Amino acid sequence: MRQGKNLVGGRVLGAFTVALVISLSAGCGGSGSTGGTNQSPAGSSLSSAPLRDDVVVPARIAWGDHPSQFADLYLPDESSGLLPVIIMIHGGCWSSAYGLEFQAGLAQAMAGRGFAVWNIEYRRLGNGGEWPVMFKDVAAAADYLPAIAQDYQLNTRAVTVIGHSAGGHLALWLASRGQIAPDSRLYNPEPLAVKGVLSLAGIGDLTSRACGESAGRILDRAAIDTAQYQARLAAASPLELLPTGVSTRLLSGSNDGIVPSDLAQAYVGAAQLAGDDSEHLLIAGADHFDLIDPEFMDITLLENTLRQMLAQ
Repeated sequence: MRQGKNLVGGRVLGAFTVALVISLSAGCGGSGSTGGTNQSPAGSSLSSAPLRDDVVVPARIAWGDHPSQFADLYLPDESSGLLPVIIMIHGGCWSSAYGLEFQAGLAQAMAGRGFAVWNIEYRRLGNGGEWPVMFKDVAAAADYLPAIAQDYQLNTRAVTVIGHSAGGHLALWLASRGQIAPDSRLYNPEPLAVKGVLSLAGIGDLTSRACGESAGRILDRAAIDTAQYQARLAAASPLELLPTGVSTRLLSGSNDGIVPSDLAQAYVGAAQLAGDDSEHLLIAGADHFDLIDPEFMDITLLENTLRQMLAQ
């Protein structure tokens, strides 16, 4: 089934996004501080990259039995050999009100650059995703890739992750699973290995108050004591799981009032101090949602960043 430019109804900043901006702005704070970050490289273009019409989206693939346990797999129309894979994780303050369609345009754009894109859905706050279900769902969706790798010619040794906002938290967390203590309910002795993470306005610290009370709700903070909370935080907040040994690139918009750029810089500073390969890139003039808008973002920048991590 071919999908063209109208997959997400035109430019990302449509009525759906406007509603999301209003909703998330009400629950997320931040002034968009830009201190200590790198500007986008000299000569880097932020001109739009047109969506390609020669991208195939196979039938939606269920990786579990719940209605929210599925993913859309985007593939280049023509390819030879095994395809590098992007696991894509959408945001929305971990709320069931927002789904994977929000990043369909970006998924298609990246498939047009030669990647297989596994755009996952998962249970969230409001539809059964309370602790520890959401984390287990995201992990299970990622770990399902080997089951379909042969059918779709996927290279499960060349996997990267892209996540936006709350999905950026889950992307960073997914790459950190090797650091989770064996006594945690989130522990998996053999998680799918990923080569790198591209976090777009992501939340690396669950104590940062980004997304308001939602960060506490995904850990069921109100129902547990301090010791239990600290144990869950240690298994669920990427900042607590350093070092990971996985390359991370965190992109922030200079005009982001929802997840301010200093949160990304704090994570990168801690990751570098722990010995990880991590960088922060500030995209001048971008707001929170521009970072997943294929008509705003330099798709070549995203592609090159992923391929550099895959080559390491």
